[in-house]
This record gives sequence, C-alpha cells and structure tokens, in this order.
Amino acid sequence: MKETPVFFPNGSYQLFGVLHEPEAAGRAPAFVFVHPFGEEKLWAHRVFVSFARRLAAEGHPVLRFDCMGSGDSDGDFSQSSIATALADVGAAVDFVRARSGSRSVSLIGLRLGATTAAVAAEQIADIHHLILWSPIVDGGRYMQELLRINLTTQMATHKEIRHDREAMVGIMRQGGTVNVDGYEMAYPFFSEASALQIGAGVKSHAGPCLIVSIDKRPVVAPAELQALAATYAAATVSTVQEEPFWKEIATFYDQAPSLFAATADWLRQHP
Repeated sequence: MKETPVFFPNGSYQLFGVLHEPEAAGRAPAFVFVHPFGEEKLWAHRVFVSFARRLAAEGHPVLRFDCMGSGDSDGDFSQSSIATALADVGAAVDFVRARSGSRSVSLIGLRLGATTAAVAAEQIADIHHLILWSPIVDGGRYMQELLRINLTTQMATHKEIRHDREAMVGIMRQGGTVNVDGYEMAYPFFSEASALQIGAGVKSHAGPCLIVSIDKRPVVAPAELQALAATYAAATVSTVQEEPFWKEIATFYDQAPSLFAATADWLRQHP
C-alpha cells in the first residue's frame, strides 16, 4: 500500500488529502471519506486512517481529505458552508476518479460528514456504495446542540450567559461568527446545516447504502435511521457497539473493531 499526501483544486482554492493506493490496481471501487464537523473530525481522525488503510489493503483506492477551511486545506472555517462542503466532495470524487482510473467511486461519511455524503450522492452521478456512519438526520437539531456547546463555554469562561441561542443566531445573521470548540461558525454554515433534513423524500441514489447506528450500548437502530433507510432503494441498517469515538472519551480509539467488521462484511455482500 502506498500513502501519498496530495493537493487538488476546487475552483480558486486547494484541498489537502491523503491518497491510499493498493499494491496492485484492480477493479475495486475507490472510496472518498467525508469527515465530520470541527472537533469531531479531530477525535475521529485515527479511526478514519485505520479504516482507509484496511480498505486499501483489500484493493480499494481511498482518498481522505480536508474540506475547505478545515485541516490543511485552504480557507478559513468561517468561509465554509454546506454548499462549499458539497463542492469539495465533488472535487474529491473527480480527483480520485482521475488519479485511480476507477469510474466506480463510493462515499463514506461520519456524523455531519455522513449527511453531506448523503446529499452529495443525490448530486453526483454514478456513486456506487453510500456508507453513512451515525448520520445527522435533523440538521436543525444538531445546530442547536452546537450552540449549546457555546453556552457551556460562556458559563465556564464568564460564569454567566452573555448571549443566548437567539442572540447568537442574530450575531451570525448580522455577519458575525459564533465560536464552537474553537471553530468560528458563520451564518451560511449554520443556516444551510439547519435546513438539512435527510430523513424524508425518496432518494435518487440507487446503489447499495449502509446506515450504521453506533452506540456503546446498542439496541434497535433509532427510528429516524430506519425511516432514512426507507427512502433508499437498497439500504441496510446495522447497529454496532462502539464508544462515540468522535468525542473526547477516556478510551484511545485508533480502531473501531465492531464498526469495521460490520462495514467490511456488508461490502463483501455488496461488491
């Protein structure tokens, strides 16, 4: 397996990624990984690396990349939005198709990255597998959770709430930003993410789709993920037992064995 740092363009800016290439070229689909939001991206990094290497060892070209304003890609996070993320995914798919020679490209995303992947699969032709790890189904609810993080930070820093959630939205509407775990979120990102509701409407993506519920005490997959699966022509819902490795937890996660096994088994059943 060969791992190569790469830069590739999306319009006027450059995106950074790492291309994992198998030892021998084959006909296996290439994969593009779509990362989650902010700090979740950092905590999930090692799991992404490990699974990318596993896929490459099994013959798949894999591209992990940073969206605009994240990681080593150009731009400030405050300039990013769901629209820029979707454009970045499209550029990543084009790049891996050209670099690997594979016309068959699959998407795999985690949390908000899974949501972005689901929307991208409606816009990009010929996406093969669509793998959604713990997708955010209701973007509005998730954005409110992010604003609560800011409220917690205000209490820890100032011992009081200086801007409630309504005030923070007003600040963003007026062109300001709201800090969430060190990331300056502007209104385009907030409003576009809030509008994401992927659990309804028949999807045009007709390829195989895997939706994974990740929980440290797994039970039946949440109803909203079951409803999401029903919008696809060929979706499977799986529940796996793992810690929420996209958060700051006591356990160091560089592997997610149950998640990896469930995903790999499904891929073998859906070549």
